[in-house]
Amino acid sequence: MSWNRTLSNDFSQATALVADANTSTRSVMGAQLRELGVKSIRQVSRASDARKHLEAQTFDIVLCEQNFPQESITGQELLDDLRRGGMLPLATIFIMVTPEASYAKVAEAAESMLDGYLLKPFTAARLQERIAQARQRKVALQEIYQLIEDQSFIQAARLCLTRFNERAPYWNFAARIGAELLLRLARFEMAQKLYEAMLTAEPAPWARLGLARVQLEMGQPHKAKPLLEALLADEPSYADACDNFARTLVELGQFEEALKAYKTSTDLTPASIARLQRHGMLAFYLGDKPTAVALLERSVRLGLGSKMFDGQTLTLLAMQRFEIDEPKQFRQFFKDQQAMSERNPESVRLRRMVQALHVLDACLYQGAPETLEALSHLTEPILQPDFDFEAACNLLSVLALLATKDIIPPDGERTVQTLGLRFATSMAMCELLMGAAYKHERTCELLQASNTQVLRLLDQALAPSRSGEPGTAGKAVETLLAQGVATLNAKVIETAWRVLQRYESDIANATELAEKIEPWRQALGSAYNKPVLGDRNMRQSGGVSLRGMDSAPLQPTMGAAHHAHAV
Repeated sequence: MSWNRTLSNDFSQATALVADANTSTRSVMGAQLRELGVKSIRQVSRASDARKHLEAQTFDIVLCEQNFPQESITGQELLDDLRRGGMLPLATIFIMVTPEASYAKVAEAAESMLDGYLLKPFTAARLQERIAQARQRKVALQEIYQLIEDQSFIQAARLCLTRFNERAPYWNFAARIGAELLLRLARFEMAQKLYEAMLTAEPAPWARLGLARVQLEMGQPHKAKPLLEALLADEPSYADACDNFARTLVELGQFEEALKAYKTSTDLTPASIARLQRHGMLAFYLGDKPTAVALLERSVRLGLGSKMFDGQTLTLLAMQRFEIDEPKQFRQFFKDQQAMSERNPESVRLRRMVQALHVLDACLYQGAPETLEALSHLTEPILQPDFDFEAACNLLSVLALLATKDIIPPDGERTVQTLGLRFATSMAMCELLMGAAYKHERTCELLQASNTQVLRLLDQALAPSRSGEPGTAGKAVETLLAQGVATLNAKVIETAWRVLQRYESDIANATELAEKIEPWRQALGSAYNKPVLGDRNMRQSGGVSLRGMDSAPLQPTMGAAHHAHAV
């Protein structure tokens, strides 16, 4: 599914989707689109059917009813989910059709970059006017859109900045896209300045949220928290802000508060697949299995088969069925997970989930030798750079569940210690790892000990540099680098980099050390080592959907602002 056609005001080659539960309304809108010159028109009566078509095909125009009487999802929630999943190109015109458009709804439309509301009843002239206005903007910005689709992100950002600085037509739209590009390219300081400039020129909640998201990506949740608290005080029903507030609280280790923030978000948008899953995943790791299962199972009913559905949901549900000894239900989730992996053969992440469930399946249906053999394949990649926090949680869950069946691998404790030294970089991370391990007593002891060991390692390595004696800073950097490489601990590597930057003038071999550290910083970027719930490459709430970038690998985030070239 791609978009690479030159836009114009001629709609004879355009494709359209009309989604409305009312047959006569669909017919009227179809006829009005044909008057505009559109020849290819598809009509559906359900939001779920609209989702399937929009995931499978690119449309130039989408007319979508706001309310679907037989479904819990609204048109706005459908739009948000599609854009969060990168299913809609920026060139698509999306117009919401509704019997009423309150100020709150219009504001919500602006936040989601909706192209407009159309109040019922409306004339063909009114529909054509709205579409023409939206198309004019799309035509003006199409060079930027095409560069994004082609994954030429830096060039797209340059065009956005130029349009903003010159106050060219639609400069505000370009600025929002440009800020998102800079954020995703890890040009954090530039993104922050652009968001601040936008707030000065045109105060908007999305720009305030953008500033908070910059702080989060820079690894400074303590700075993001007050920004989000102030935003939510003014905009309490801003679901994207609730999502980011929950994410901030997770990174700060304030899990119960994060759970409340996720609940607010899912209450606001009860049919959002992504929000149900993130809420459910956090509840799972905090031990609230009834809440977790209810949320995750609802996401399965709404979205299994959707491109926005996250395979980790199936993994957690299967593990829960294993825990309560329901093998038939476990096997069904396992089969669904295998099918999802087969549909996405390029996904290492999904293959690892299948491997995790294969171990438990062997435990249920084969024997200890087969189980341990399957486990060896699961543990094999734990020292690979892309073995992330989520994979570590799944492995710890498997080890804990096997212990309930009296299957204890001979190298199990060493595996736990390896994971702890790599990922238990804070008490927040450590607590989530322990939650993933079902609070298994011995595993928790090992993880806590690993966290303490990492903190002690950092303190010991930094102690000489604090003395101010010549040569001690360089020694500290070398020690941290060696320990970071040995443990694959991103926090230790990043600390080595920060010490090097601070005392560079006092370190004789600073250039040599920088050349050694940088590849590890890139390989162990913080995206792999943060307590991310769900697919870390999925667009985070509050961002603009940049479809070419949504499918590209996540940019390294830890410290990248220190060395990024100017756009």
